Amino acid sequence: MTIQTTISDMEREANEVAKVFANADEMHKLTPALFAKTAHPKMTQRYSFTNTYDILLHMHNRGFKVTSVQGGYTPYSKVLVRLRPQEYAHSDYAPELILLDSHDGSSRLKLFLGFITFLCMNGCMAGDILYGKSFMHLAPDLMAQIMLELDDIGTHVDILHHRVNKMKTYKVTETEKLVLADAAIKSRFGEDRSKSFHADLRQLLLKPRRPADENNDSMFTTLNVVQENAVRGGMNYRSNNRLLRMREVRNVSVNMSVNQMLWKTAEQLMQREVA
Repeated sequence: MTIQTTISDMEREANEVAKVFANADEMHKLTPALFAKTAHPKMTQRYSFTNTYDILLHMHNRGFKVTSVQGGYTPYSKVLVRLRPQEYAHSDYAPELILLDSHDGSSRLKLFLGFITFLCMNGCMAGDILYGKSFMHLAPDLMAQIMLELDDIGTHVDILHHRVNKMKTYKVTETEKLVLADAAIKSRFGEDRSKSFHADLRQLLLKPRRPADENNDSMFTTLNVVQENAVRGGMNYRSNNRLLRMREVRNVSVNMSVNQMLWKTAEQLMQREVA
């Protein structure tokens, strides 16, 4: 049986960028931030520059293959890169290592974890509560610090597996589904919204896109459904008596905010059961 997958324009673009990772000339056109040779002129002399592409090459050689690249459209702007360990090729989902970097002071270099569900090619990000490592562009041995961090990343991946398995067995209530939907609404649209807006968006965000997800009330499936709808968009909704179409999230910061808010909320809901 052939599984049909549907991805958004943004995700398709990100995947296409990753496919030409070995072609530096093509990558330079698509994501110039990866190839910046200096920091933004506004940065002080304390800023120690390290080329993002060089970091990715070192990670590539350590078995982490680039699977998608988002952002980085200007030489110094934020760029989000997803990398997947080679050994996860025959599974329903795979852990991913995510790198965030910029050279304009808008963010530190950061590593955190995520996962991708192959059925729908939907990539989620775990929150800092699970694992997050920030590096300041100050030390001359930044590359060495990152490589040392990769030596221990397996321990954090094991924890991710444990949390995902917990999510797969945790059955969410209808109230908890609404809490997840509200977390996505707050993160993407802010708090100053009407009750009717919330009611409409809740229904849209909780609506599965695939028949396989319709009768699955696990935390894992619900988290994926809400995250996919919130990030990919494509649904019509009403706001101030106007019919609008929800756009897909192309902004790196908003993408991270929605993903990490959902992960944090899911973790908090599961902790209530233990308490």
